[in-house]
Amino acid sequence: MKVKAVRRTVQLLAFSLLFLPLVWPVNRMWFGTYLSSQAVGMALTDPLAAIEVMLAGTMIWWPLIGSMIPLLIATLLFGRVFCSWICPLNTVFELAASIRAPRVRRNRNGWLPYQILVLFLLAALITNLPLFTILSPIGILSRTVAFGVGLELLFVVALIALEWLYDRKAWCRNLCPAGALYGLLGKWRLVTIGIDRSHCCSCHKCRNACTLQVDVGSHRPLDQLTCTNCGDCVDACAAKAVYFTWKSKQKGGGVQHEFMDGITR
Repeated sequence: MKVKAVRRTVQLLAFSLLFLPLVWPVNRMWFGTYLSSQAVGMALTDPLAAIEVMLAGTMIWWPLIGSMIPLLIATLLFGRVFCSWICPLNTVFELAASIRAPRVRRNRNGWLPYQILVLFLLAALITNLPLFTILSPIGILSRTVAFGVGLELLFVVALIALEWLYDRKAWCRNLCPAGALYGLLGKWRLVTIGIDRSHCCSCHKCRNACTLQVDVGSHRPLDQLTCTNCGDCVDACAAKAVYFTWKSKQKGGGVQHEFMDGITR
């Protein structure tokens, strides 16, 4: 089974959560937005939203920190998977790309998302406002479903137009501060992408399949931070040389211990 088939199922289930409160207003399964919600009675908060709120209020609020822990654990285990497996904006982008495949440009703006992240954190501290939480396209999508269409939806429409007219994942790759934070938190993830060098034929199909332009198998910091463990590179490798692996098992260039073997092989 292709990794993308599993990922699409998870994406659709996650996306459907946006509409659950509308069809089942009194439910104990999930209620809220992707920035802050209650899932099976457990509080969940987006790490960037939580950090911005605490900086804006110049306080440490332990319940808010506690609500970040489940997402932090998932990120430490699996890396930046929120971006590729859960994020509703990414799901919209990929749906848009399936309707009209945009031109892929090889022009990643390096460290710009991390610089934007620092600017928004400083802005929260100076203005006492969680500015990115207010402007977040993920939050806009959530509020649109809950409260109806507003002018702020034009921002999301503009991002989709950027996706269609300019480049795939231009927002995710070049601008998104939330993705940058997940990348930093997932730097030491346990599950990563491994390459069996003895089977790799250097065809670069894995690299070309990556919409975030990660050089698969690279140990460069930026590539490590950008990879979302989406699995597109795994599916693209005809030689089955690319696969999910436990990071602790990655030594040398030989055959490595495989993770999710039943899915990727």
